[in-house]
Amino acid sequence: MGRLPEAAPLMLRLKADLHTHCADDPRDRIDYSAEMLIDAVAQLNFDVLAIALHKRVGYTERLAAYARERGILLIPAIELRVENKHVLVLNPDAEQVHAQTFAELRRLGRRGAAFIAPHPFYPGRSCLHGRLVENIDLFDGIEYCSLYLRGLNPNRKAVRVARRFGLPLIGTSDTHAMPFSDSTFSMIEAREASTEAVVDALRQGRVSLVTRPRPVLHAALMVTFFVRDQLESLAGPFRQEAGPP
Repeated sequence: MGRLPEAAPLMLRLKADLHTHCADDPRDRIDYSAEMLIDAVAQLNFDVLAIALHKRVGYTERLAAYARERGILLIPAIELRVENKHVLVLNPDAEQVHAQTFAELRRLGRRGAAFIAPHPFYPGRSCLHGRLVENIDLFDGIEYCSLYLRGLNPNRKAVRVARRFGLPLIGTSDTHAMPFSDSTFSMIEAREASTEAVVDALRQGRVSLVTRPRPVLHAALMVTFFVRDQLESLAGPFRQEAGPP
C-alpha cells in the first residue's frame, strides 16, 4: 500500500495590529501606557500586537507577560529612521536597531526580522515616497494605515505598489491616540502563535487586509496629532527623530 500524503499543517488565523505607539515612545507625546494599549487591544479580541516605538524597542518580558495574560502575543518592534525615512522592523536584532542607511539594512539582511514600509505615501518628509520602490527588495510588506476617510485615502498608491511587486498589504492602526479602533488590521495565517511563526507568515505573504474607513472622530484625533507634530517640527530646528505619526 502506498504512503498516504502528509496532511497540510493546520494554520491559526491571528488578528494582528503590527504598528502602534504608547507613552514610552521617546519621540511622541502620548498619554496612554503600554498596559492601557494592551487592555484596549484585548477588548477587541486581537491575538498579536507590536508596539513600535521610534528609534527604540519597547518590548520587555514584563510587558510580554502582561499581554500573554490577556491572550495577546506581543512582538518586539521598532520604527527606525533610515536616511530620514521611517522603516518598521518586527523582531529586530541588536545590530538592526542601529541601522541608519538602506545599504546597512541590506548588508545586515533579514535574519529573524520582517521589514514593513509604514505609511509610505502619506504627507511628511519621513514617509518613504520614492525611496520605497528604490529599496523594494528590503521589504516584506507595505502598510495600509488606518488613518484615512472614504474620500481621502493616501493608501491608494501603496496598494498599486504592493500589487506591482507582489507584496502583501499589512493593515495597521499606527495608533497614537485613544480610543483604540480596529477599523484596520491584519489577519495572519501562522502555524502557531509565536514571533517566529508570525514573521515567517509575513515573509511568505500569508496575511490579508481587513479595513474600513476610520470613524470621523477617531480620524480627527489622529489628524490633530499629525498637524501638531508637523507644526512643532517646522517651528524649531529639524530634529533627527522628527516625522509623522
